[in-house]
Amino acid sequence: MTQFFPALAHTDTMGFFDENNQRKLMSVRGLLPESIAANFLISLSFDESIHYAPGIDLGDSNVSFRLTRPEIKTVFVDCGAFHYVGEDSPKFKKGGYVTSKTAFDEYMQRHVEKNPNINYLLCSPDHIISPESSDDEFEKRKNFILQSAKGFLKRVEGVQNVTPIGVVHGRNSDERADIAKELINLGYDYIAFGGLVPLARNTLEVLTQIGGISDLNNPTIDPESALGLCLANGCNTHIFGLNSPEWYRWWKRIGVTSFDGSKLSQEGAANGIIWKESFDNPKPTSGMDLYKRLQIKNIESREWIQNENMHILKTSDDGFLGFNNFAWDYLMAARCTSKRCPQSHVKHNCDPRVTGSIEHNMGRMILNSHTFDAIMRRIDQLCDQANSRPPNSKEKWLDQWKQIEVGK
Repeated sequence: MTQFFPALAHTDTMGFFDENNQRKLMSVRGLLPESIAANFLISLSFDESIHYAPGIDLGDSNVSFRLTRPEIKTVFVDCGAFHYVGEDSPKFKKGGYVTSKTAFDEYMQRHVEKNPNINYLLCSPDHIISPESSDDEFEKRKNFILQSAKGFLKRVEGVQNVTPIGVVHGRNSDERADIAKELINLGYDYIAFGGLVPLARNTLEVLTQIGGISDLNNPTIDPESALGLCLANGCNTHIFGLNSPEWYRWWKRIGVTSFDGSKLSQEGAANGIIWKESFDNPKPTSGMDLYKRLQIKNIESREWIQNENMHILKTSDDGFLGFNNFAWDYLMAARCTSKRCPQSHVKHNCDPRVTGSIEHNMGRMILNSHTFDAIMRRIDQLCDQANSRPPNSKEKWLDQWKQIEVGK
């Protein structure tokens, strides 16, 4: 499985009432699938402390089982380039200029020194190059990226449990290939591709920029592209910010090592969307065929019903959720903690089909993570099926899942 790192911020938390009926906060990690919870990405722009906080017996005391925070295996930390994309001179969101030294110091003090048993992937400081950048701006930002990469590589040398990540930006395939070549020559063996989120609606443009792919129906990776160079040199690769099920299909097919993003929170917590697996299409040809998106605002009717010591939500059939996982069980039994919640006139659970508190909103993000985990496993199976089928197979729909080769 290509590794997914959920992008977390200090706001990715859940409130709960402890045994003394005191409200506390916990990281959402305890409610994510184990395969996702063990690895996450966070930026130096955000306070990371709640996601590292140790703890057992977390969660609402009203729930019959306690949550134990999963052990952290790998943490991916970036320098927060998104937050200074509009500035000529990179500065941390919390103050101070971004250099290879200041970034390294922040990484060490806030992350690496906290736990020697965690594997850390640390980004060399970068400066996002937008598609509209002028030639002068491109050269300035390219020089910053490469100079930072050179200095950063020296600083992390010999530091245990740390893998340095070089970051590729550019306005087109050629510029990205040039920067990738420079990073490989410096000695980077893990390279990330940034600045792609503004292009997310144009699949071909994204794949062209990183892999020189010119045809989605008959894709081939250009050996002279940034991705082609990385693959030829045995480098691991990472994609920043593109993390829908459909993007996962492409990352699997082109051999990307890892990717990250906050789409689970964006669609769930912010946009009120719950992902539900779909098995309607027996011959799926895209990630979109594997799930449906429930817009909670479109649920026809809702009613709070008294059930033992708490109100629970009854909806019309279009709001049915048939989840079978511990996160759903927790949300159905745990109490909403917000006094400002529109439903606060009654004691009620954390049902994600309403809004009004972090428990309702983050509940959707949590459920989406479980659906995404299941979808990724199905995509893995489809890719394996496509790659192992006989050459004379008539199952042409599997072409959309097979590995994409590097051209000659």
